[in-house]
Amino acid sequence: VMADNIGAAIGEGPLPGMYVPPILKRWNDIGRENPMDRSLLPLMECLGSITVVCGMNYQPWAVETFEMAMSTIEGSMLIISHYNDISDVDDELADPMICAIDLIDGLIEGLGSNFATLVAGSARFGPTFPNLLQQIVAHDIPGVRISAFAVLGDLARQAPTLIEAGLPTLLSEAISSIDPMHPAVCNNSLWALGVNGPA
Repeated sequence: VMADNIGAAIGEGPLPGMYVPPILKRWNDIGRENPMDRSLLPLMECLGSITVVCGMNYQPWAVETFEMAMSTIEGSMLIISHYNDISDVDDELADPMICAIDLIDGLIEGLGSNFATLVAGSARFGPTFPNLLQQIVAHDIPGVRISAFAVLGDLARQAPTLIEAGLPTLLSEAISSIDPMHPAVCNNSLWALGVNGPA
């Protein structure tokens, strides 16, 4: 709430060093016991706002945040993959993945073109990030695709080198998601297509 309402002031100077590490420690402590614990959702949402407000001042914690978000996405996808019928998966089960995708989008917005450097600096998830992006834009759960297309669009604006290799597949998935039955997915897919179109 403070990040959204006070704005850039809370991301200046040494201030982030006072509140970001305790939030990440809380995430680590809870996530170690249960990475799908719903009490992590407000923590990820909070960090998503903070990353945007702090911008480059968030760099000291960027890799750790990225890797924790990626780990949450992979863990959620693994759990959901065990369901034979995707219609049996309720929205709550996908919430951790959606919040983690939104957090990555916050990192993209906050770090801008430096997000590509962040991904390259993650030995654990850097090599798998492009493939994971292709998986989430094609996910069966609409809420996941809504957030995934936001990431795709922001990557096109801020770090296009990360999507160049897989762009044909990514754009094909965006086109496939133009469905008026899911207006929010449709809107984000159209926006992603527009951002990735000719300048």
